[in-house]
Amino acid sequence: MPGETILVTGATGRIGRFVVADLLERGYRVRATTSREPPRDDQGLEWRQVDLASDEDLNTLVEGCAGVIHLAAEIGKKDRMRPLNERATERLARAAENAGAKAFSYTSSIAVYGSGRAVEISESSPVLSVDRDIASEYWALDYVREYGRTKLAGEMALMRVASRMRCTIFRPAVVVDVGQIIGVRDWSLFKRMLASHRHAHHIYVGDVSDALIWAIEEGLAGKGEAGRVEIYNIAEDDRDLPRHIDFMRKAFAASGDRRYHVVSAPWIIDWLHDFLRFHTLPIRNPLWRMRFSGDRLKQAGYRLKFGMAKAEQLALARLAKEAKTGAQSDFARRRSPV
Repeated sequence: MPGETILVTGATGRIGRFVVADLLERGYRVRATTSREPPRDDQGLEWRQVDLASDEDLNTLVEGCAGVIHLAAEIGKKDRMRPLNERATERLARAAENAGAKAFSYTSSIAVYGSGRAVEISESSPVLSVDRDIASEYWALDYVREYGRTKLAGEMALMRVASRMRCTIFRPAVVVDVGQIIGVRDWSLFKRMLASHRHAHHIYVGDVSDALIWAIEEGLAGKGEAGRVEIYNIAEDDRDLPRHIDFMRKAFAASGDRRYHVVSAPWIIDWLHDFLRFHTLPIRNPLWRMRFSGDRLKQAGYRLKFGMAKAEQLALARLAKEAKTGAQSDFARRRSPV
């Protein structure tokens, strides 16, 4: 509860920054980890510089913490994925159990589902083979498949360890902040045309942060069975106008930025492009065709705090402000004497 200390790993990452700010705003003390030099200007934070993949003793890290929000993960370097995404998760969970932490929230990924044979994906849907790489299970580059497998291995590690803590595993869809919503304009023209038809699977980072803290607070309040591990997707795939092109049209209207004005290629071109890249027959569904259900999280009593409609409003407001500022600057330049 407010006043208690929560450990947040990966605190300088995209989600971590939101989680830390949200916890502090709610009155929690925060012990935050980073593998880099800790920031110097954050107030009310206890920073710990630690490489979870190599530092064996994590007992002092979790000592005195009522809950743990584990966000730290390796996304791009294959040789660090297993040590960090799986083994460090197991060691951290074991240290938290030994230290008497009451709640543990682990951020996994929808990547664990790979390329589903079914379009509709729930928490009970088949997942990747965790012990070996089977390319046909996931239409993705090899490091992305490794990421999905090691995040799944992290889930299994938490299940092995949990005995007293109330643990929650979240599988968020594509987590975005306002800058990343706007950032579709920076894609290459080819990607904007090819991918604009895709379901974006966006989930706002503020909602992910809020859900993680909700799970911690449920655990601290003693709700649920001790030692039980709950798994939830965090997704808003049932929202209106979920495609990239839907936002691009609104963004063009708000900003006049021609990068948002593209001709969308038919979906069959995108599918053929994936087939040529991965040499895999289309008996599975690429990510953009899949739909991730958030029903189980709703049934548990959680509702998104913001939603993508609000997040897109913030993005469109920023674009409109940029357009206005740019127009004023152009006017000032034209008016200035030579």
